[in-house]
Amino acid sequence: MIAAIAGREVRGGVVTPLLWVLLGVGQIVLAWIFLQVIEDFSGLGADERGASLTQELSMNLFAFAAVIAMLAAPLLAMRVLSGELRDGSFDLITSAPVRLVQVVLGKLLGLAILITPLCLLPVVNLVILGGVTTLDLGQLAAGTLGLWLAGLMFCAVGLYASSLTAQPGAAVLVAFGILLLFSIIGRADALAAQDLSLFGWLSWNEHLFWFLLGAVRLSDIAYFLLFIAFFLALTHRRLSNRRLQ
Repeated sequence: MIAAIAGREVRGGVVTPLLWVLLGVGQIVLAWIFLQVIEDFSGLGADERGASLTQELSMNLFAFAAVIAMLAAPLLAMRVLSGELRDGSFDLITSAPVRLVQVVLGKLLGLAILITPLCLLPVVNLVILGGVTTLDLGQLAAGTLGLWLAGLMFCAVGLYASSLTAQPGAAVLVAFGILLLFSIIGRADALAAQDLSLFGWLSWNEHLFWFLLGAVRLSDIAYFLLFIAFFLALTHRRLSNRRLQ
């Protein structure tokens, strides 16, 4: 049943222009960043380069791809529940012999499949360098994994926001607000007189940073999995309360 729900979301996503517009715009922006990094790196002498080409590409290309994924996930998620709540089709789903947890997991799986091509766009650009120069494939694989985990977290946040309202536009704004909070909360350390490590830990970009450096740490994987599960639990709770109303 989870696979059936996910397949329904994927089919609905690929027949609408939104996904293809996001992929097209994302590829254009990342291609420009890729060429800019290559131009800047090749213009420096060997003694002027503070980092390897792999490091430069990872910190610029993958980092900006994460911003694109953060903007794209709420847009992809807004129709998943908000649209169904608005037109009443969600009531038909819940009246079927299916558990709410299966509905939530199926919709997240569908969003995960839709967001994956966006997370692979940096790799598409790097294929051009195949045979031209040597890149650290391990670091690039770590960056791709971190970007994908961040994308899943963004989808979970978008799914939760979509369960709060029957207005897709409002769901997008709520999701953007939550993700913006998780993006800037780490700056509270710099504004406080003491080290507030909790705020730094809550910031998703602080954990993605280690993936971009090529370090796959269990603590960073646990962070993304924890918040994915947290927002899925909130979504399940919200839908359960709605069913009882």
